[in-house]
Amino acid sequence: MLVCRVIALARSSRRVIWLPVCLGLVMGVGGYSATRGAVAFGDPALYVQCLVYAAVFCLVFPLLFSLQERFKERCVERTGEPGAEPSAGTVETVAETGAETRAVPRRALVRFEHVLHAPNLLRDASRMFVCWVPYVILLYPGILYWDTGDQVAQFFGMAVFGQEPGQIWNHHPFLDTYFYGSVIWLGHAVSGHYEVGVFLLSALHAFLACVAVSALLAYLRGRGLARGPLSGITAAFCFFPVFPIMFASIVKDTTFTIALVAWFVMYLLLVDSQLARIVRPGFLIGFVVLLLLVALTKSVGMYVMVVALLLLVVGRYKARFKTVCVAVAIGCFAFVSVVLPKTVFPRLNIVPGERQAAIVVPIQMVARVAHANPSDVIDGEKQALNEYLPMSWDEMGEKYVPFTTDPVTGYAIKDTGSVVDFAKAWLSIGLKHPRAYVQAFISVESGWLAFNGAPANNVEPQAPYPEIALQYQPLTSNALNPTTFGKLMPNVEPSRAQAAVKGLVRVLQDIPIVNVLMYLTVWALIVPVYLLYALIRRNLRRDDVMRFVPYWLVMAFLFLCPVTIQLQNDHSSPTRYAFSMLVMGVAMIGVSLLGTKADGNGPQIQQKRGFCCFRGLDRGLW
Repeated sequence: MLVCRVIALARSSRRVIWLPVCLGLVMGVGGYSATRGAVAFGDPALYVQCLVYAAVFCLVFPLLFSLQERFKERCVERTGEPGAEPSAGTVETVAETGAETRAVPRRALVRFEHVLHAPNLLRDASRMFVCWVPYVILLYPGILYWDTGDQVAQFFGMAVFGQEPGQIWNHHPFLDTYFYGSVIWLGHAVSGHYEVGVFLLSALHAFLACVAVSALLAYLRGRGLARGPLSGITAAFCFFPVFPIMFASIVKDTTFTIALVAWFVMYLLLVDSQLARIVRPGFLIGFVVLLLLVALTKSVGMYVMVVALLLLVVGRYKARFKTVCVAVAIGCFAFVSVVLPKTVFPRLNIVPGERQAAIVVPIQMVARVAHANPSDVIDGEKQALNEYLPMSWDEMGEKYVPFTTDPVTGYAIKDTGSVVDFAKAWLSIGLKHPRAYVQAFISVESGWLAFNGAPANNVEPQAPYPEIALQYQPLTSNALNPTTFGKLMPNVEPSRAQAAVKGLVRVLQDIPIVNVLMYLTVWALIVPVYLLYALIRRNLRRDDVMRFVPYWLVMAFLFLCPVTIQLQNDHSSPTRYAFSMLVMGVAMIGVSLLGTKADGNGPQIQQKRGFCCFRGLDRGLW
């Protein structure tokens, strides 16, 4: 009987069986490379591994989809059709007297309201922040990553990254540097202690994250997500320790995630309205402001936003709305890439980031060839590479490490050479050594493709390596550069409270079944592919697919990361790179549980007066 049911499940997904099969092949290859630093295509163990992964996903995906659809059916039976307008009993309208919108009785102070309305969002954010406060306090004074400490040191006038004192290098976004530095300066000015400033920044950072997440939850409720799954998602954000620990940690990736979530809510509202909201002045201003925040908190954010907006042209929307979206994308790209460097940077003594920062993976591919075949390069190719790259051909070959690009890219600015000549040399070398390029790419990105891997800073691309579990590993104590901000706030031994938080993380990593949620590959690859699988199975409309575009773009750019496996010195962790996928993944599970019917005006946030942060300028926060 069980075998028959398994066969029936597998047959139900024949039309999209290729997707779990492809995922299995990718996971098999990635898992092999993550533990060996190379892929031996002649090794039978590789194909056995691929086959096992493919078989598992071919069974798990149909099972998950079947459970998901049954769960949605039960929600429909209890609450009515999903995606329908919330009933009057769910979202109360505002009285003519202008009283605030209330989604829950006054006595239920701990119950979330889930209403896209500024006062309601602040109350929901406060409720969530109460759940996070213990972590903020236990991690006192707060968590600064190695790179963040260097950023803050530049704000306080130290010479970092080879720059002159007082200069700020945009290798790490200058907006983050000013934000972090200003809050820490304020705390230090008031108390005389940098620790107080870091604690203030940590608390503020976490509260801003609560506001953004509350807006996302309110959107899901406004679209008619049933109370059961909405409560589950809310509980996940409130009580899953990775969220408060990471959002209380200060690094550009978590700041980017806050801006991304806030912008994504507006993007969803835009798609729900068939792009009609884009011509409303208030909405447009807020949308552009958040878009710029996403672009200026992390360099890759600009490309995610621009591509997402440009892809809206394939939707079935009015031409004038598409035109505005394209204009916004081009305008923001020009502002960030041209206007700021030409006008603002010189006045603020900001040094533009190095050109090579965007091509660390191609550099890693060249370094693999230089390591394995140092003599197989002509003089013209070597000259083009040596003139453009921070390190010479010979240096890259000596310093190459299969799991991280940092040894062959470093932190250096080099304005000589031609990008065209580099591209020609890169292509020429790749045509001679295509397997080395593939091996280099798979090795450096294998942390997203495997459950176990070797520590990133091993020095030879060959087995055997020690293995570690590739899980979310948030820092629970500071890892500051002792020569920069560490001079102002020296590293100290982790406190008992910080050790307790780290112990909690380790417990989650070890508990069977629960620890599945802690693996990087689950949220970086498996969940996105499953959600695509579910969309294809449900034959959803083009608008339903468009809601997932930013999520998949974040995933795509994740595969350009310079390191995806934990370093042994614990100064860096791929957790921060993949954290946005965890946050967005939980949100997109909620979106996938929504119905397919949406009013042309988007979610019905009922109001008559007062401030609603996603309405027009005359009525809204914007």
